Amino acid sequence: MKRIIQMVFVLSLFRAGGWAVGPGDLGVGVVLGDPTGPTLKYWTERNQAIDLGLGFQDDFIVYADYLWHGWNVFPQPERGIFGGYVGFGPRFEDRDHKDNKFGIRTVAGIDYWFEPYPFEAFFEVVPVFQLSPDTDTELDAGIGIRYYFTMSPSK
Repeated sequence: MKRIIQMVFVLSLFRAGGWAVGPGDLGVGVVLGDPTGPTLKYWTERNQAIDLGLGFQDDFIVYADYLWHGWNVFPQPERGIFGGYVGFGPRFEDRDHKDNKFGIRTVAGIDYWFEPYPFEAFFEVVPVFQLSPDTDTELDAGIGIRYYFTMSPSK
């Protein structure tokens, strides 16, 4: 029974929702945490997006994630939209031009959309599996906000 509940939860993440974000929508914002820096999110489908970011703390970090959003994962508030997402992608860290790191990010997050305003607030937890120079694991996390320049019309 536990496996069935887990499977239903995972499948609900990939189900297209009823909110109006869509292909071509672009969000620009900032994420605070590890890494801290600017972030872009480009929607390829109603429930899929590419997230890019830079980090400028002690080291320079660049990452790109492919994300799948679930709009029906959580109960919805009276105003706005509350969703969840999962994804993965590469992460590169430049440590003072030596001991550079490369790894794979695995992302799990929640987001809130301030409908009808073009803002998205998000929180994500990101286990990172380092592949070079040594194998290791790290845990990143961040909270952020994005403003959307192009939004699909509501349906």
